Amino acid sequence: MIEAIREIGEYSLRKDHIDTGDPQGLIKIFCEDIRGRAARPPRILTIELEKNGNQISFLRVSEEPFSKERNIRYLYRFGSSRGLNISPTSKVGEKGAAATFQSKISRWFPQGFLKVSKLLDKEDVELFDKIGNCIKDNHDPIINKLTELYKDIRTKKDSSIITLIILENQNRHYIGDLNAFKKAFISQVHVSLYQKYNQESRAKNQICSVCRKKTDEVYGFVSTYNFYTVDKPGMVSGGFDQSQAWKNYPVCFQCAKELEMGKKYLDNYSHFNFFQFDYFIIPKPLLIQERDKIFHILKTFHDEGGEKVQITEKYETLMSDTKDEILNLLSTQENSFICNILIYEENNNEFKIDKCIEDIFPSRLKDLFNAKRTVDNILIFKNLEITIFNEKKKPEKKLFTFNFGCIYHFFGKERDSNTRTYFLDIVEKIFSGRPISYSLILSGIIRKIRKSFYQNAKLKTPTKESALQGLALLVYLNELRILSELQRGLPMTSQFNNIILDGSSETHKKVEEIFKKFPAFFDTSAKCAIYLEGVLCQKLLNIQYSEREATPFRTKLQGLKLDQKKVQTLLPDIQNKLEEYKKNYYRDLEQLIAALTRDSGKDWNLSKDEISFFFVLGMNLADEFTFEKQHEVKTND
Repeated sequence: MIEAIREIGEYSLRKDHIDTGDPQGLIKIFCEDIRGRAARPPRILTIELEKNGNQISFLRVSEEPFSKERNIRYLYRFGSSRGLNISPTSKVGEKGAAATFQSKISRWFPQGFLKVSKLLDKEDVELFDKIGNCIKDNHDPIINKLTELYKDIRTKKDSSIITLIILENQNRHYIGDLNAFKKAFISQVHVSLYQKYNQESRAKNQICSVCRKKTDEVYGFVSTYNFYTVDKPGMVSGGFDQSQAWKNYPVCFQCAKELEMGKKYLDNYSHFNFFQFDYFIIPKPLLIQERDKIFHILKTFHDEGGEKVQITEKYETLMSDTKDEILNLLSTQENSFICNILIYEENNNEFKIDKCIEDIFPSRLKDLFNAKRTVDNILIFKNLEITIFNEKKKPEKKLFTFNFGCIYHFFGKERDSNTRTYFLDIVEKIFSGRPISYSLILSGIIRKIRKSFYQNAKLKTPTKESALQGLALLVYLNELRILSELQRGLPMTSQFNNIILDGSSETHKKVEEIFKKFPAFFDTSAKCAIYLEGVLCQKLLNIQYSEREATPFRTKLQGLKLDQKKVQTLLPDIQNKLEEYKKNYYRDLEQLIAALTRDSGKDWNLSKDEISFFFVLGMNLADEFTFEKQHEVKTND
């Protein structure tokens, strides 16, 4: 993965015509975007000083609008959460502007450039000393004005930045305009690659672990993403000496620059979201002559063509239900590259990898989308409405199309449980084509269904959405041929056609049509019998609701914790109730259930979860079966 990021950085340097040996080029590489991914630009709080000869005086604290073109002039680069940044420019933290000024701006003079003071000219050090003294002498008015300006920013919940501006000879200079600050910035970035924790870790004439070339010098503290750290001695290979950290992960200066540019590229063009997760698409070209093509596709999708692609009706998504996703476009490409998907969390500059899915070919993405289309084209899923919960908005209804939200529905984070680890494991196996446990998926589905069934008694929440989404997920995984442990019986077409009904064959045809749609799941007599008994049960519940606006028979379903004995006991109970109401229109169906139950034998060899799922599936697809006089029955949704 690191090598792939380096290749992206090499591409970015070449395309942006950045000279890595030029000081201004180094600033472009290591200067961070102060806006980041924020929806709204930050508000810039400026501490304005005036330089008159050798004297520095305080003028004012003011506010100015953010300018993307001035980003490099702000000269921002994060240092550490508790320490200083690389320059006296800082994002305002949770404690407010006054606290940020004291911890990140005022303390930078002289502590911020202390490590590199020997690398600076005498005039530069004197300038920093005078600026620090001026800020110290005007501490109170600076604090008071920053606090006043920050009140409005906090009220509007905007982000903000504090930086310095030096006025000289009526010219307005940001710190990125001044040679002293630029030299300090470059020197500190360079030193940070090999000096940390009061230790120095570098070595001469060693092999870089990234480019695999012998170089003049390698460094031990290169941390493009903070998933690699040696902040504790035990993390150092071969002992407790952090000065030997370069042996763990030696990186040359050129690779450090390319990795930094690769990181910027990913942040700008290859970052996406799905269901409260952030992820990067990290492409790796397989052919030298095709190496720039995939990087160009990602950049174009973001900058130019992305919006045009996203608004087309034909553009499909897989990982989420928003069209800000590039996987469909990548699935149409040739197998000239592979993709790595890095799912991560980033808080307070801590980078935690949740899942890294490697070596995904475009052809594999194509398979995933083809399976999705198979699910979406099944009629019962086309008509399914599901609930969408938007942040701080009321729930909305939309027509179901398959995406990984279907997985998250059963394995996402809820108030009383957190199955996100299972969710990410399932996602990884889908991309990788590795087997997924049928019993695991079924347990997640039925857990959600039982919860909805319990809530339905009080909150009128139906189980239809979960039951059909569960079936859609099973069909999708089966289409990909990665669903393991699915018990296969005899083909139902041969078994089913041997059953002769006394009444009309219309019921026989309707039932057979349903079973043929899902042959992988309705492959035994027992499953079919359970499913049809669920249909019959729902017909009874509809009649009860029509007669009494209540469904007392629900209590006999025991919270959908069903087994073979309970299902076999339920059938005569349902029949008796239908006879009591004198509305038993379902004798053909009952006869078919009895015949299938007889053929299924004494031991169904089905788990409780499986029995409960097929039963509730029948309940929620009961409307697929219409019988004489059925229109007179008021249904219970």
